[in-house]
Amino acid sequence: MHHLLYEHRERVLTGSWTPQHGVEVASSTLPAPWLIALDRLGHDLHVRHYGSRIVHIDFAAMHDPDGGAVWLESAVTVEGRKPDGLGGNGTGAYFDDDVESVLVSMADLVQLQVARAHTAWPWGDEGGVMAPQLVDGVAVWIDRTGRSTPIGDLVESR
Repeated sequence: MHHLLYEHRERVLTGSWTPQHGVEVASSTLPAPWLIALDRLGHDLHVRHYGSRIVHIDFAAMHDPDGGAVWLESAVTVEGRKPDGLGGNGTGAYFDDDVESVLVSMADLVQLQVARAHTAWPWGDEGGVMAPQLVDGVAVWIDRTGRSTPIGDLVESR
């Protein structure tokens, strides 16, 4: 299983997100850019769901001493279902990366876990799931039309 392969990783952040309270960090040894990125991502978690409603996400950032990267793992709980276990499989970031690079990594990792919970986020105005990218040094969502929106700037679309 995933955690047995990576048991040598050091946990450097724990926290959670709920629609009512946003991001709440329980513990962290990560520098400020990581916490800023998580807050911005938490804002976007509140909007643009498609399918089942996400009611809770647990976070754990894990440092891999072999490669040096930090990987955000998340456990997504969708309304009416039991929570999924912690997981993530995408792009990591490094302790000294800037907010935008960390944010793209976090968005990629959380989005994968949301999809594994059989819902979709973030959902674009024209339909379809948006993808995180770093464009000209800014973390953005790219929708299926190619339009970009900075991560942390999504608003309710209704």
